[in-house]
Amino acid sequence: MPLIEKPLAFSDASSVIVEQKKASPNYSHTSWGDDVLQPVRREIREYYRTVQRLTCVYCLGPISSYSAFGAQIEHIVPKSQYLDFMFEPKNMCVICPDCNEFKSSREVLVKPVLAASRVNYPKNPLLFRIVHPHFDSYEEHIAKFNRLYVECSDKGGYTIYICNLNRFYRKFGRCDELVDDVSLAEQSESFFEKGIVPESPPNGS
Repeated sequence: MPLIEKPLAFSDASSVIVEQKKASPNYSHTSWGDDVLQPVRREIREYYRTVQRLTCVYCLGPISSYSAFGAQIEHIVPKSQYLDFMFEPKNMCVICPDCNEFKSSREVLVKPVLAASRVNYPKNPLLFRIVHPHFDSYEEHIAKFNRLYVECSDKGGYTIYICNLNRFYRKFGRCDELVDDVSLAEQSESFFEKGIVPESPPNGS
């Protein structure tokens, strides 16, 4: 099941602001930061914070409940490359600052040249190289063990790569957190033997 089951439906007030901005003569992807869009950005951020339950869609780590910096609005298909999708609700979510920095504006569509001429947002998960929080079930593509991420598909591998999800181990290497984590070792063993990730016990105990 996708992490986001229902995309945002803009309020009437936000819809008016968005349409006015899109009709302005200097409209571009840089318009995203304009002051007039502040209430729209707030609505987007608060909605996805709630439906994602303060969870980053890429690393599954926490995002902030209050700080805007700690809950970055993510354009899954980069707004700098696909302006028509800048306000598409299915193209948005909130992510942690690290995933935002690493992913940046990297291409995520399988056929970007053809997709660039699209009027409608792609709805087929196969058209995306990245795990899409509105369309894909995360666990079908990525197995997460504490801070270690293992690809279960090409799409999972690409997501791990462009978001640098294994950044903890790239920075610290084979450290005590990995070697001494018995629970992590058991989960890893179960995954590689059976291809499943055991559910965590209640309250993490």
